[in-house]
Amino acid sequence: MLSLIKDLPVHEDKVWSLDIQRDNATGAPIFLASASTDRRIKLINLTNQKYETLETLDETVHKKSICSVAWRPQTPKGNFVLAAGSFDTSISIWGKDTTDGNQDTELLALIEGHENEVKCCGWSHTGTYLATCSRDKSIWIWEADSYSEEFECVAVLQEHSQDIKHITWHPQQLLLASCSYDDTIRIWRPYDDDWECCAVLEGHEGTVWCSSFETLNDTETDTVRIVTCSDDSTLKIWKLIEDDFADGEDGCDEVEQTWEVETTLPSAHTRQVYSCEWNRDGRIVSTGADGKLVVYKETSPRVWKIEHEYSDCHGSFEVNCCKWVSNNQVATGGDDGNIKIWGISE
Repeated sequence: MLSLIKDLPVHEDKVWSLDIQRDNATGAPIFLASASTDRRIKLINLTNQKYETLETLDETVHKKSICSVAWRPQTPKGNFVLAAGSFDTSISIWGKDTTDGNQDTELLALIEGHENEVKCCGWSHTGTYLATCSRDKSIWIWEADSYSEEFECVAVLQEHSQDIKHITWHPQQLLLASCSYDDTIRIWRPYDDDWECCAVLEGHEGTVWCSSFETLNDTETDTVRIVTCSDDSTLKIWKLIEDDFADGEDGCDEVEQTWEVETTLPSAHTRQVYSCEWNRDGRIVSTGADGKLVVYKETSPRVWKIEHEYSDCHGSFEVNCCKWVSNNQVATGGDDGNIKIWGISE
């Protein structure tokens, strides 16, 4: 069952995004970062069961809503770097170095380039690249220096026909997925000193809000799958069937992948599904406009069941994001300005 562990009324307006900073070696959660319409970023301690707010980042940096936060992976021990995307078209980069006794988080850089609202930002698995997407229908890929202070734009991707809502990276490969108002998901990868769209996933009947690649305890697998959620109230799992680039065909002058819908998850939501994430133990969580929090489990290949379901998890408010804290805990953020921590038990 799903049960509420902690209700954190930390923001004065809608919570749009959550992200978890984990220990590089163990994967244990350290910090939770949140982004809100109130232009504040909150950092919450996850190393104990108290969930204290450690810090509120400078709210004067951004002039409009902050809609996305993402921790940089693979930073040196004791160093933490956070990216935040805003409706004011910019991305802020924040750093904390606890090894020198400084507990304050400082602004390291402010990145500009998008012509309209930045909707999402995310780091590649090595932390080398930061991807950002926008209402201007473009994805920018930035290469970061080791200090997270200098960012070089290495690609601008403009093949979506409408607003891009979300981007996410594969946990072990340089593979990027983007979701759009044009009802599609595009898959991108580096090729010949550039970045190319290698697949267009079509099947949803409405805006695709979010996606998440399969991650199984940080182990590599030959199977590549991704879950997506949409305005059409469904979640779909897509599987990579053929990768011409990976096969290394002689004379290949373009990158092409073939994907298929492996399954549509059991119906649970009655309205838009805004957020979904695949857990390291193989489960998927979702939430959205109907206020439901749903956990799905694969019982056999291609067969999924609803394992847990909780209605109105933020009362009458829509729920914009969900994030796995651990294999048995989920965090949600809603229009009420609250972050909630949920426990899962059999």
